[in-house]
Amino acid sequence: MESKTLEHFKKLFIEIKRNSALENLGRNEEQDLALKSGDEIDQTNRERDERLILKLQGRQRFYLKKVDAALDRIENGTFGECTECGDDISESRLLARPTADLCICCKEEQERGEGHVLYENKSHTLGKQILSDKINPSLVNTNPGDDNIVQFHSKSDLNNINTQTFAR
Repeated sequence: MESKTLEHFKKLFIEIKRNSALENLGRNEEQDLALKSGDEIDQTNRERDERLILKLQGRQRFYLKKVDAALDRIENGTFGECTECGDDISESRLLARPTADLCICCKEEQERGEGHVLYENKSHTLGKQILSDKINPSLVNTNPGDDNIVQFHSKSDLNNINTQTFAR
């Protein structure tokens, strides 16, 4: 990567860190004033706002860690290289997401993997939970032409099969 481009990103990251520090100073002063003013009726709103602020601060800290990592990569001479495959990260990607450490191909692959894990953890029963361990999901039947009825068959013993019908 050209030294002019590296210098641009280095200045950008330093500016992001400086603005974040100034923003935190202003926010702390505002929080102190908010705690000193108001009445008990506003306490719930303040607590909600504080939770939101904490969440946003957590995101900001996470982003600043990425900024620090990008600055380290600039110093090490590896900025703009994919940490996964070693290929160059396109300049257009870096302009859109300066802290990117993966090329677009590796990032897409990572997201596909994450999506697969998230999908596996989701319910395949439209939000309904099967609370009994006696129900065998492989024995689920749906009535043809009737999308609103699902029948679950469970085996309480080898000779007796129970059928339960649920509306979706």
